[in-house]
Amino acid sequence: MDDLPDKLRRNVVVLSAAIVAITVFHLSFKPSGTLLGFAEVGNVTPLKVWLALSAVLAYVFLRYWFHDDTDRDLRALVDHYRGLRYAAIQRRLTADVRAYLLRHRRQPRWTEGFEAVEGDVFAQAYADFGGPAAVDLKPSVQHPDHSPWSGDVGFTIAVQWRGGQSRGLSGGQRYQYRLPRLVATAIAGESMLRTATYSKSAVDLLVPIALSIAAGAMCVGQLIGAMAA
Repeated sequence: MDDLPDKLRRNVVVLSAAIVAITVFHLSFKPSGTLLGFAEVGNVTPLKVWLALSAVLAYVFLRYWFHDDTDRDLRALVDHYRGLRYAAIQRRLTADVRAYLLRHRRQPRWTEGFEAVEGDVFAQAYADFGGPAAVDLKPSVQHPDHSPWSGDVGFTIAVQWRGGQSRGLSGGQRYQYRLPRLVATAIAGESMLRTATYSKSAVDLLVPIALSIAAGAMCVGQLIGAMAA
């Protein structure tokens, strides 16, 4: 088999699709036949067939998985996902603080300690001018590599009132944030979906992997069934 990326990917897709089709449509194997049109083959059992299919699937998938182009595309895809996830976290935190500054809620839900600092800076302006008309926020999020769902965030804030008054706050002060599990799950799911569909190269990378995982699971199930028969 050639090591060209397209051919390796095609080998994985074709074999995986064939295994899925055999399993889904309950196709059976003849106990005897010919190999390459002239060699007589007998005593063909489901166990032997599924062992052969499993071995070939593992071989073609590993050749595809360890190819340099696959590794490069996978790293690019992971970086794209992390970028989308980071942007989504910024949007959630920004929307939360903006709603608080616009007086739509009593305190931020996910940013700790922000209301205390805001009270010192904006309390008099709120007393003099009432609720603001617009809030412009520029967030800066930092989090550990192992968990993006908690970390610290800073905001550069510009608040404007209808009478033209404005107040601002630089991003020097930083606050701890922690996103709840439901929000984290929504962000991860949205980022994964956008990553999986953002380009043809993403589809070309993920479809063979998904098909081979499904085919591998079916091979394991068929092997267990054949050994138990």
